Amino acid sequence: MRGCSCTRWTAFSPTRAPSTGHFCFGLPVDPADLKQKIGVYQGAYSHILGRAVYEGMAGALPTADHPFTGIMNAARKVVSSRTLRTAEWANTTIAAGDTTEEIDNLRLGGDGHIVIWAALASGGRSCGWT
Repeated sequence: MRGCSCTRWTAFSPTRAPSTGHFCFGLPVDPADLKQKIGVYQGAYSHILGRAVYEGMAGALPTADHPFTGIMNAARKVVSSRTLRTAEWANTTIAAGDTTEEIDNLRLGGDGHIVIWAALASGGRSCGWT
């Protein structure tokens, strides 16, 4: 069974820096922490995102000058949403069913971990959040 790495955001709002127009996404200051984060995201079997996080990331990250751009463009992404009808970002599918059930289906079998971005409707229970 796959494990989950939960990246929990209290607010996610990718923006463009006013002075440069570059994509802004908080990065660890410590180089070792950044290397670890990149390794977690790069090594993931799949990334699960809620609709709002997906729309924010998909609107900015695919062409951004950012360490996560290549990783996330190539990554398998699953958007948990009952309202999103299309997903234009490469390698993205939409899971419109029960969030906990969808995550459990991804976790059953295989190797590699799953990164869950944001607190989804499951409240993180599939990752052991309480």
